[in-house]
Amino acid sequence: MPKKLLLALAALVSFSALAIAGTTGKIVGTVKDAETGLPLPGVNVILTGTTIGAATAADGYYVIPFVPAGTYTLRATIIGYTAYEVTQVRVNIDLTTTINISMKSEVLTGEEVVVVAQRPVVQKDVSASTANLNIKEVEALPIVRLENVVALQAGVRYGDDGIIIRGRVTDNTASQTAFVVDGITLRDERDNKPYTAISYTAIEEIQIQTGGFNAEYGNIRSGVVNVTTKEGSKDRYSFGMISRYSPAAQKHFGPSPHDRNSYWVRPFVDDAVCWTGTDNGAWDEFTRKQYAPFEGGWNAVAQARLRDDDPTNDLTPQALQQLYLWQHRRQLDIVDPDYDFDVSLGGPVPVIGKALKDLRFFASYRTSQDMYVIPLSRDGYRDYNMQLKLTADITPKMKLMIEGINGRERGTNNNNAGLPGLFRSTGSIASALNRVSYIETRMFNTDYWAPSAITRNSIGAKLTHVLNPSTFYEATLHYFRSKYDTNPGRPRDTTPRYEFGDGYLVDEGPFGFYAFPAPGLGTPDFRMGFGMSNSRDSSKVGVLAAKFDISKQMGRFNQVKAGVEYVYTDNNVNYAQWDYYLPDNNSLSTWHTFPQRGALYVQDKLEFEGMIANLGLRLDYSHAGGDWYVIESPFDPAFSGAKADGIDTLLSKTATERKFSLSPRLGVAFPISVNSKLYFNYGHFRQLPTPDDLFLFRRSASTKEVVRIGNPNNPLQKTVAYELGYEHNLFDQYLLRLAGYYKDVSDQPRLVRYRSTRNAVNYQITEPTNYEDIRGFEFTLSKNRGNWFQGFLNYTYQVNTFGNFGFAQYVDIRSQQQIYENDTRTHYQTKPLAQPFARANVYFFSPSAFGPQVAGWHPLENWRLNILASWSSGAYYTPPGGANITEIQNILHWKNFYSVNLRLSKTFRLANADIQLFMDMNNVFDIKYMSQGGFVDAEDYERYLKSLHYPEAVGNTLRNFDAGYSPVVGDDRPGDYRTVPYEPYDPNDPDEARKQRILETKAYIDMPNQEFLTFLNPRDVFFGLQLSFNLF
Repeated sequence: MPKKLLLALAALVSFSALAIAGTTGKIVGTVKDAETGLPLPGVNVILTGTTIGAATAADGYYVIPFVPAGTYTLRATIIGYTAYEVTQVRVNIDLTTTINISMKSEVLTGEEVVVVAQRPVVQKDVSASTANLNIKEVEALPIVRLENVVALQAGVRYGDDGIIIRGRVTDNTASQTAFVVDGITLRDERDNKPYTAISYTAIEEIQIQTGGFNAEYGNIRSGVVNVTTKEGSKDRYSFGMISRYSPAAQKHFGPSPHDRNSYWVRPFVDDAVCWTGTDNGAWDEFTRKQYAPFEGGWNAVAQARLRDDDPTNDLTPQALQQLYLWQHRRQLDIVDPDYDFDVSLGGPVPVIGKALKDLRFFASYRTSQDMYVIPLSRDGYRDYNMQLKLTADITPKMKLMIEGINGRERGTNNNNAGLPGLFRSTGSIASALNRVSYIETRMFNTDYWAPSAITRNSIGAKLTHVLNPSTFYEATLHYFRSKYDTNPGRPRDTTPRYEFGDGYLVDEGPFGFYAFPAPGLGTPDFRMGFGMSNSRDSSKVGVLAAKFDISKQMGRFNQVKAGVEYVYTDNNVNYAQWDYYLPDNNSLSTWHTFPQRGALYVQDKLEFEGMIANLGLRLDYSHAGGDWYVIESPFDPAFSGAKADGIDTLLSKTATERKFSLSPRLGVAFPISVNSKLYFNYGHFRQLPTPDDLFLFRRSASTKEVVRIGNPNNPLQKTVAYELGYEHNLFDQYLLRLAGYYKDVSDQPRLVRYRSTRNAVNYQITEPTNYEDIRGFEFTLSKNRGNWFQGFLNYTYQVNTFGNFGFAQYVDIRSQQQIYENDTRTHYQTKPLAQPFARANVYFFSPSAFGPQVAGWHPLENWRLNILASWSSGAYYTPPGGANITEIQNILHWKNFYSVNLRLSKTFRLANADIQLFMDMNNVFDIKYMSQGGFVDAEDYERYLKSLHYPEAVGNTLRNFDAGYSPVVGDDRPGDYRTVPYEPYDPNDPDEARKQRILETKAYIDMPNQEFLTFLNPRDVFFGLQLSFNLF
């Protein structure tokens, strides 16, 4: 980082944040005389325990702007009237809370009036689909991670790559969402994805906005998750903890992957075939197809060793089998538990807190462990996070917040190309073992993928200053750093010390990393060395950003906010794909760049009785920095291996372009009545491409040729979004929301290949030619008030169309290019296919003091049962070999997915502590859903598809394509399975009872060969404890 920026960070640390966003709301209302109905001027309205307040004007109206999100008690006082207090006044981010007050004369009553605020079911000043949640609303759910809470909203999904809002599930879609904590955006600019692993017990409020966000939000295109964390109290200490534990259990149905009857083991240990081979006739044809072939058996392997020129490797068949078992000895079952542990403590800083302007702290620690379905280079995913928030009131109108976060993820890298990413879910590992080469190697070796760790540090502060009752500013500066460490694990101990047969010694393989050939016994795909743990990553990325915002309440109806932002990035990226033994595919990707970007914005919130409008305009500036190549011909021989060493002299360079973009934002809400409203929003949203798409310059380590380059002059990706919605209050208990949206996405990078046989050029470059249209409809019905039960139901229907301008490849020989253009479909627009999904939640609870009292205790009070169900439509697939045949594209529709989870809990009150014992149960009904993993190869997959009995129209189309598909008409879909031993179905069988039994049990289906990956995620039970109390 340049020296000037280091000095700036030291000087301005009290103003830090990466991207400051709205963290306040406001309270408005009218105070009247309860008897006459006339307005009362001069009433003091304050939030107790704070210095925040206002006085009513001549018309009795008051406004308290810039209130930090949270829950307050509001108190109104004036001489001659009884004080009026409203509890549970909730303020949400960027929203207005209305509290109207009727005060009685002291002559009529001498006691203070206390009421509990009731939030309106329909929030009239919201002009987008928004969910505002406090921690009380989500703590009963059978989840303990913030990202899972967000993923329950309509239009939102969560996968290994992160939170996806109203978009396709692709590698980069998660980067389109902003994750904002206390006004600070947490984003790892190594891949532009948000960092969301914060403490659950530290959360105060959550706002999830899936469209129509204001002009203050930049570098995003899909949604905003705004989180406000707890602040330490000035006069007491608070403690919170949530912990849950699931004993070690398998994450798949069926036998262990190293069971003696599994695909990879049985052919080598079953006495019926292991000595003389699976082709010896002992197994029928169907059984042979279910297992790895082993021609000739151990006898043939022993004979081959006797015939070779190496007398030291001669072993008997029995010794060879023992050696095989040694090489496949790896424990593939889960032996450690899953757990989550989250604890927090807050309060005044001891001893010095009062002297330092009521300095208070809130500290939290979170750790979790998720074991992999089978162990990889590490046996599970682990996450650690520590947070510390310090707050001080410099003056009654000035507050300083300093917040630090340290997080670390550890797991197994999910690729062998050096790219960022960790295996997390069971499904992602199953996909990596499905229809690929070297599955046996991936399973039984300890180091096929490299271990990886990602460390992220964040330090920031925010200064807020109320200049006067109507003007407020925030100044921020923040530094976020990520560090990657992906390298092979411990090296193999190659000392021969384990004896088999008569003096044949071997080392510990396949345990430990070994970069050179080491053949193993088993299928031809099994090896114990080279081609593994090829990922290398030592990247370090730091981001320093500053922002200044000022807000002003201009009269009763108008609140204006403006801001300026500057972001400086230190991209020190260094990753590689590296194989010591086979260097031909080695590549090194490095860059050290210092891009800058900035923004100016202004937004205006107009609040009238019949319309609330949010108007905004944002100007974004982006500059990649440095110089870049001037490519006059994409086939220039400077890209070839023969000349690429001199590319800096062969191609001229020029300064990279400075990019400017103007983004209008508009949101309007029309209250139709006190119970309903219409809302509409429209906006342009811009976002940086990934660093690889901008800065990558990759050369082959062996041929020296350029194989891939980015383009720092690529434009900002653009999304133009529209949303129309309607909300209605039903029975003062339920909120009904209907929303439709459309997103026009353009300028997205994609890889285009340029190939020249004349100049020996063959490389890919990113070009902004990908586009996308996203259309969707959402239905939400929620109930977050009332006794006995609450819950929600939402449904999302979305279709995506995407395509590319131009072709994915260009060749300098016209005849070759013409052949390619005639055959390719890369420029075709995809057909829109809907994959709707839905969630339902019902939360039953018994109130305090419910039921009979026993020894001063109500055994039936404070019980909670929370049921969470999810459903999603299955994906569409094209049969193997049919990608270019229109009639069968996406003809196969996988079965729909559904699951039910629950939490059962009981809360006790002991002194000033709340103690909750709970049990979380995932997949309550132990539903077996056939995953799309488990297939060994394409032949295994095709046998399964061809064994199904499809509906007549689908079956006829498939048989016209391939006569091997079953002619039997039925109602099967991919995802159907049998639960009984296999029996072939013969329509000519005279035994009608047998035919009927086979059809009913689907015994005719040829199941995937890797049984342990066919059905994932059986019932899983966590036992937990939640504890909270105040001290002093």
